[in-house]
Amino acid sequence: MPNKERRRKEKEELQQKILAVAKDIAASDGWQNVTIRKICDKIHYTAPVIYQYFENKEAILQSLRTDGFIQVFNLFEKVNAKHQTADKRLLEYAITWWNFAIQHPEIYQVMFNLHGAVCVHNDSNIKVHNTVMDYYHPAFKQINQKAKRSEIYSLELTDSFIAIIHGFISMNMANKIKSGNNKATQVFKNSIIRFIHSLKE
Repeated sequence: MPNKERRRKEKEELQQKILAVAKDIAASDGWQNVTIRKICDKIHYTAPVIYQYFENKEAILQSLRTDGFIQVFNLFEKVNAKHQTADKRLLEYAITWWNFAIQHPEIYQVMFNLHGAVCVHNDSNIKVHNTVMDYYHPAFKQINQKAKRSEIYSLELTDSFIAIIHGFISMNMANKIKSGNNKATQVFKNSIIRFIHSLKE
């Protein structure tokens, strides 16, 4: 392997290691306790080395946030390829978020500024919002056309849909679902199904 290619690969590996260690610290101590110093201690590098890759802790969070949304949107693309009907797509979008939050809780926390993973909103957040709408809006538009509602109503439905999804996920992370964690997934799914069904009435 040429030296240039090897250095590029080593740089990518170290960058990913920094992100992985940050997530590990967050999993055990919470995002509010993730610091550059702790990351240095874990990977046995000095702070100047870390700063070659990330300007500060927030840069680490922004990188994780971007990666998280890319992962979710790739999953959304698979939903679109598999399902044609609006109601099925909406259900699968919701389940995708739920499963992602369970499988990658630390990344999800960063994506939505939860559990001490606070980073400033920037232009990338606007792009993310628009991308979310690119998936949700066509589905709601299709449902509204069948129900003979105005297209403007799609925005209200999108807000309600997002609130149900992420409200449930936040409750589950905080162990606040009254029916118990063992029933949380089914309660969530049933709520989404009822919401989608109500749109057809």
